[in-house]
Amino acid sequence: MNRLIRKTACVVMAITLITGAFTACRKPRTEMNETEAALPSFTSVRDDSGNLSPDGTVGDMEYRIMGQDQYGCYNQDRGYYVDTLDQPDSPYFIVVSAGIPEREGGELTITDLGMQDSTLVIVVEEKEATGAKTDELDCPCAVLEVDHMPSDLVVVSTTGEQFESLFE
Repeated sequence: MNRLIRKTACVVMAITLITGAFTACRKPRTEMNETEAALPSFTSVRDDSGNLSPDGTVGDMEYRIMGQDQYGCYNQDRGYYVDTLDQPDSPYFIVVSAGIPEREGGELTITDLGMQDSTLVIVVEEKEATGAKTDELDCPCAVLEVDHMPSDLVVVSTTGEQFESLFE
């Protein structure tokens, strides 16, 4: 009888662990540390017609907006982080991740960027996934390459939600 109870307990624990791994133990967005506010005021780099160039200058930095196909985005958490290569004069990659999607078809794009004093402000637009449920680990992301880091950085969505830094 003890063996049966032990085996049953092991099976229940294994199923619980597997279920937790597939759902990535994520919290709903409402429980995450997200703050919503109005967009900060900043000097945009958009041209007179409102278009954002895929590369150019913001403040004293050269930038280039990269596609998700150019830079692998595998961070499963929602927020942003800065990545760089281990080479002299390597550019910095500011990676904004939407987190693991529950459905296929999600997209994150940089719609505006600019400077507010010495702070780089990046505005991203998130298109909600509407496809079939998915178990993919590939997360929607947006990547901005800059030649050097600004003194401060703010990443915010078009709805005013501020993305938090994943690695301090």
